Amino acid sequence: MAKLTSDRSTRMLTDLMQEPGNDVCADCKNGTPRWASYNLGIFLCMHCASIHRKIGTHISKVKSLNLDQWTKDQIDVSAFKFEGAHCP
Repeated sequence: MAKLTSDRSTRMLTDLMQEPGNDVCADCKNGTPRWASYNLGIFLCMHCASIHRKIGTHISKVKSLNLDQWTKDQIDVSAFKFEGAHCP
């Protein structure tokens, strides 16, 4: 897996958050999510991220948008799913 610099991954994730609907938690709709489940392709608030962590990594793989290091593959997979969620 290709590691990204912190600045580059931050820019890529910030760009994803600019997409319509990605500015709120996918589960509870609270604003400014700072976490994401990269295998599900959703942004989460801290509260919902903690719930996703408790249900296990076999269901939801959660990372902080600014505290964790992201690989290019994780962002690419998430980008595909985030964008796919907005298809008619």
